[in-house]
Amino acid sequence: MLLKRTMRWLLFLAFALPACAQMVVPLGPDQAISRAMQSHQLLASGESRVEAAQGAHQQAAFRPNPRLYLQNENTRFGSASHPFRFAQETDNFVYVSQVIEAPGKRSSRLALGDELIRRRQAELDLLRATIAHNVALAYWSAVGAERARDVLHESLRNFEQIVQYHRDRVREGALAEVDLIRIELEREQIAVQAQNAEQEAIRLRLQLFREMGEAEVPDTLLSGDLFDIQPILPPSPEEALTNRRDLQLARQVIQHAKAGTQLEQRNARPDPEVLLGYKRSTGYNTMLAGVQIALPFRDRNQGAIAAARAETRAAEFDFRAAEESARNEITAAQSTYQQKLRLVTDTLPRMRSHATETVQIARAVYREGGSDLLRFLDAERAALQTELLFVQSLTDYHRALVNLQAATGMLP
Repeated sequence: MLLKRTMRWLLFLAFALPACAQMVVPLGPDQAISRAMQSHQLLASGESRVEAAQGAHQQAAFRPNPRLYLQNENTRFGSASHPFRFAQETDNFVYVSQVIEAPGKRSSRLALGDELIRRRQAELDLLRATIAHNVALAYWSAVGAERARDVLHESLRNFEQIVQYHRDRVREGALAEVDLIRIELEREQIAVQAQNAEQEAIRLRLQLFREMGEAEVPDTLLSGDLFDIQPILPPSPEEALTNRRDLQLARQVIQHAKAGTQLEQRNARPDPEVLLGYKRSTGYNTMLAGVQIALPFRDRNQGAIAAARAETRAAEFDFRAAEESARNEITAAQSTYQQKLRLVTDTLPRMRSHATETVQIARAVYREGGSDLLRFLDAERAALQTELLFVQSLTDYHRALVNLQAATGMLP
């Protein structure tokens, strides 16, 4: 009976463990950005604005509708001595009018609609790049926090063994109890750091999913490799200025403002209205025709034209300021990236190797009784700090890489 139950449990575990393993979903940095592009509500809002601009463009293509007038005059109340004869004594009008737009108005409206669509699309592209930037930064921050947490937990496990070793030595009478207390204090400090690192990893993981526009999925494994160092060759500054989404939007704002100025200039031209119809007056059938036109003596749309021109100048100044700021941002991002690259490929690996070698020697010497406790703890602390510094520098490298890609327009 016991054998049968054991076999059942083994079969259950054989099927349950693979099923649990399949529930863990790996998530790389590119996948995180891709999921954000598919599910983020702000992008859906931006796409709706593009559709709204397309609707406005469709409306701008329509010409003015004709107007139908039905009019009666001279209707009165009659009397027995003077009966009222409607057909002979009234004036009746049936006519149609049509506003004829001045040349260039409809084409200017369509041009403004085209530029509005391009502006909304440029805003959507900038929003995509901004979300991709934020997701990538949050992703590597979360990966770095998880790696730092793992380093501290590993160090804590090592110190548990060291504490146990000292307990045994104290029990044997080969070590003073004060040394055990000092070791336990060091372990508690690392335990506090590990708890703080655990909470920081949780916070940054939640921030990642918030930037992605999704609810946090507990079974997601952040599979990004902090140790994956792949130097890139960024585009030239001029090419980067062309690729940047914010400058593309700034250029489009200028074009939109210019199209608005052109439309306001066209709106200064009056639109004649042509009338044609039928009139029956005192029993006679006659034709009715006429033309109405506004006389531009006072209102020549000069205020709207001046405002549109000022908007164009403001857009041009904004573009120049954004371009200068972008140049400085590109330079700073390249400098930061190169500095972080040198750290993780040259300086810190040497420091890490020296710290590892030092702590191994310190442990061996301490166990042989050739060193005091303080030197041993200093070596352990230096090794832990160096490893945490290496993890933080790797995180900073990936964030600097993301910032450089964003500054040079390389992000999707």
